Amino acid sequence: MQKPDNDVTSRTSRRAMLAAAGIGTTALAGCLDALDEGLGGGGGDDSQLTIVTAESETGTYAASQGIAATVDEHADDIDVEAQPSEGTEDNIGRLGRGEADIGMIQHRSAQKITNGDEPYGSLDYTPNQIFHYNDLPWLFVTNNDWTSLADVESGARISPTPGESGTRETLTEALGTVTDDYEQISVSYGEQAGAMQEGQLDVGVVTISNFDFEASWIQEMKQTVDTRVLEWPEDALSELEDNAGVPVEPIDMTRENLSGYAHAPDEAMGINIPYNFVVRNGHEYDYIYSFLETMYEYREEMENDHPYLSYYMDDEWWTTRMYDDFPFHPAAADFYEEKGMWSDDFVRGEE
Repeated sequence: MQKPDNDVTSRTSRRAMLAAAGIGTTALAGCLDALDEGLGGGGGDDSQLTIVTAESETGTYAASQGIAATVDEHADDIDVEAQPSEGTEDNIGRLGRGEADIGMIQHRSAQKITNGDEPYGSLDYTPNQIFHYNDLPWLFVTNNDWTSLADVESGARISPTPGESGTRETLTEALGTVTDDYEQISVSYGEQAGAMQEGQLDVGVVTISNFDFEASWIQEMKQTVDTRVLEWPEDALSELEDNAGVPVEPIDMTRENLSGYAHAPDEAMGINIPYNFVVRNGHEYDYIYSFLETMYEYREEMENDHPYLSYYMDDEWWTTRMYDDFPFHPAAADFYEEKGMWSDDFVRGEE
């Protein structure tokens, strides 16, 4: 199992840009409105914890169900459930409305929150991070007879994740190093293969979760169409490597569990987006501490629920790739200090 290193230098360089995206086409029009409606401070019973991540078809959501089930079973003072969502913007809005308590976000949104940039400049609450969730390196794929993004023809239909999200924004910026002469469309992950078969989609995306494994919808995609991983031209790759906002990292594609592509280089360069969980700064200290403590104590049981969750057996995983200058909830800060997992680079949120 490949894990990113966690030394300070690596963490700083890879997080200086401060990823399940997945907003369905029917939700696109209301996404930003839903965010605006969620700019308030939230409320409700802090002992009832709702986790939100991404679309129901994703492994991200499935893993969150494993976390929720484990903590809900073993924690006496909190009740926990996981719900699907439309992605980062939806999660931040739901936190603000008090409809969710623990929400997954990705690096670009974290950077905008830290800088007070729109659409997060009017938040009436301060998001605090509590633990690292996963790394999602993204690859562009096609069923056309192309092997490089330089081969993509003018006017090609490309879906760089469904809907609008920070992840799509990052991938679109990356694509801009190769071409801007394409039609940007929105196709949900599970529908990409069918859209390619029907000639409605030329380039889609896949992820190699934590550099290690694929979601079931990707396995089905490879069985449905000749799925080719598109390589980055050298000049584009050089430009990306100089752009801290678009983190590029290699993926070993020679492993047996990543077989089945019609074309893939031995080493593919993925756009790796780190996803972390955040809560409202004012959320009750004891409940956030209890959540983390229970999750940590029963991580062996949690490991059996989903491949994502096996990484929590490694103490370093909990705080790897945390967002620079983004505060930790005080309960999380204390928890990590007590476990010897705190770094002087981290920022403690206000009490």
